[in-house]
Amino acid sequence: MTMSPLYGWGLWGTCLQEIEQKEVDLVSVKTHVEIRGFVAQVSSSLTYLNNYKDPLQVRYKVPVDEGAAVYKFEAHLDGRTITAHCMEKKAAEKVYKDAVKAGQTAVLAREDSNSSDVLNLLLGNLPPGTQAELKLSLVMELKVQTDGGVSFVLPTFLKPRYSPANSPANSFHDTEEIAKGQNIMFVRKQYAYEVKARVVGAHRIAQITSHSELLSVDISEDALSAEVSQCRSSNYDRDWTMLIYYADPYKTHVLRETGDRSGVGLMKDDLLMVNLFPEVPASSFSNKNEVIFVVDRSGSMQGETMQSARATLLLFLKSLPVGCFFNIVSFGSSFSFLFPSGSEMYNEETLAKASALQQNMQADMGGTEIFQPFKAIYSQPPKAGYARQILLISDGSVWNVDQMTELVSRHAHESRVFAVGIGHGASTSLIRGVARAGKGRSEMVFQQDKIQHKVMGLVTSMLQDSVHNVRVSCEVEPTSRVRLVPKVPPIIFGGQHLILYARIPADTVVKSVNIQGSLSSKDLNFVVKDSDIKVVHDEEMSLHRLAARAQINQWQVDQEEDISDDMISLSLATGVISRLTALVGVDHEGNAVAREEKQDCMPHMMMKSRRCGGARLRPMFGSQPKSALFGCSQPESAQAYQFGASLGSAEPADGDPLMAIVSKQRFDGSWLLEDVAELCGVACAVLGERNPAKTEAAWATALALALLEKRHAEARDQWSLLATKARAFLSGCQEDAQALAEAARALLEARP
Repeated sequence: MTMSPLYGWGLWGTCLQEIEQKEVDLVSVKTHVEIRGFVAQVSSSLTYLNNYKDPLQVRYKVPVDEGAAVYKFEAHLDGRTITAHCMEKKAAEKVYKDAVKAGQTAVLAREDSNSSDVLNLLLGNLPPGTQAELKLSLVMELKVQTDGGVSFVLPTFLKPRYSPANSPANSFHDTEEIAKGQNIMFVRKQYAYEVKARVVGAHRIAQITSHSELLSVDISEDALSAEVSQCRSSNYDRDWTMLIYYADPYKTHVLRETGDRSGVGLMKDDLLMVNLFPEVPASSFSNKNEVIFVVDRSGSMQGETMQSARATLLLFLKSLPVGCFFNIVSFGSSFSFLFPSGSEMYNEETLAKASALQQNMQADMGGTEIFQPFKAIYSQPPKAGYARQILLISDGSVWNVDQMTELVSRHAHESRVFAVGIGHGASTSLIRGVARAGKGRSEMVFQQDKIQHKVMGLVTSMLQDSVHNVRVSCEVEPTSRVRLVPKVPPIIFGGQHLILYARIPADTVVKSVNIQGSLSSKDLNFVVKDSDIKVVHDEEMSLHRLAARAQINQWQVDQEEDISDDMISLSLATGVISRLTALVGVDHEGNAVAREEKQDCMPHMMMKSRRCGGARLRPMFGSQPKSALFGCSQPESAQAYQFGASLGSAEPADGDPLMAIVSKQRFDGSWLLEDVAELCGVACAVLGERNPAKTEAAWATALALALLEKRHAEARDQWSLLATKARAFLSGCQEDAQALAEAARALLEARP
């Protein structure tokens, strides 16, 4: 039976005499992961079988993280190896086309022309009855999470979803609908799967666990390395994840990777990777901000995902400082502003209008057009004396990523952009691209994370004063030139994992690395000492390739002129593909495949229901909710979850007890006593009798803070900003905040 592709992801082929595409059976996947500190090296082998009677022209389209450096691609057929080499893109395409025309088996790997987080792999003339083993190598940065864990999620294309016949989503229609909603690959037949991981480095390992797998973990006696494998067959309905907890995750960590002395350019020099967590004074939080919340209300955000988005918007609104300006932009096929004439001052009246919108917000605006709302935002000048901050939340992908990043970059001098991508359907190229262009931060939220947790972390960064005039210098002996990669200094956010790369000559000794900047009228200085530097020798040269990927991404954001030659040279030297290069290889040893001229031997990427001009890459499905067998809180659980359910509370967001407390806070940070009484289940008169404060509002606010501490301490990162605003209110009331807090805690502790 011949079937159409599931949204184009995966391995598909066409016979010479047919137009319709055929799925090529996946036989097995074997993956090895090596994690060194905050870097993951991934090598995966996927074996496919052409069980048709004719040769196939195969294409393999996969979503990849735009920050991942893909640098190696091989195909193994009948004992022969086809190794792809990096070439200028047009030259590589010609080599591939000529080889296929001559009947030779060939491979080609290139970035999608419209988005750097989509990789197109072509395998021409796969003989009938032949197995093809495709080997792909890539390297990724890993960031420290708020709880101190280092999260690794195996790229979804390296673990395609499989639904057995007796599963809830066993029909072709069900899986196709899910594939459209997320950048996830599905297969029709069960395949063999194996993943092994090794953790090494200078960090002592405290614990290794997983949200999705039952793992066998063997940590060495010195706790500096660990071997990880699966205890049993993996579930096929979720991502493969691993959480690593180091004993000292926030310690400054610097790796010096030795270069290839016979290499050229970047690969010849040694490469520094600096990981640090700069602290910014708490007093740097400012109310001189104009904050614009841009929320995706397209059809795919329906259900639990929109409930979580509403809860997030509520937290956002309550966390805004008194005296700032704000606005809310909803977008789908069209867009609308809460305040059409421009951002308004945050006060009781404007908060009431925003709260009404938040309570009734639905995913009812059709498809996605993201370019026009941003264009409309930029058409209005920022408020004089206020720093404009834009926060984007979306689960979508667009074709015109370059157009979006160019627009954001053009206004970066006056507007910072922060972005959150929800689920696999969100384009990492878009989300991270606009944040990088807008000199902000980005987060990707998958099924084991909470969107509120991620967004409030971004809001914390948004409300900080900007660290400007950033300089990075190195003290080396003998004195030599040290170059940042990329050359643009990093953006500094307090408490956030900062990664930077620098090229240094091989014959030098690094004495220190100094990172300086200015915050308001204060100078900041972060120093990395030579004792923090560890030398590593890596045959794969992972850090060099990550630095190359970072430089390529920066060039693509900056839209610099005359950088094509530099980008091609860097790509060729490191093997990391870019939009101007590709990996190509030809089997010169195998027998030529007999073929007839029929069509272009470079199959076009079929992208169903995609539109240009900033439109979502996937179609809408009316009002029916999406469902999938994603995610689990316990590895042994076989229960099916909707994706959005894991983004928020186990209860509907509108009934979340934390949100009940948050929703009652007033614009100035205070609470009313009758509201707190209802939340506590105590008569208002009883609370009034125990009031030690000068005002009722101060006592109610102290009780609300104590209630948050008692019932929701684990969610502190979500409500910390609104608590800061509440304490500022108490300070303005000329109250003894410490005495009030103790009295409030004592009252709550005395009750069940």
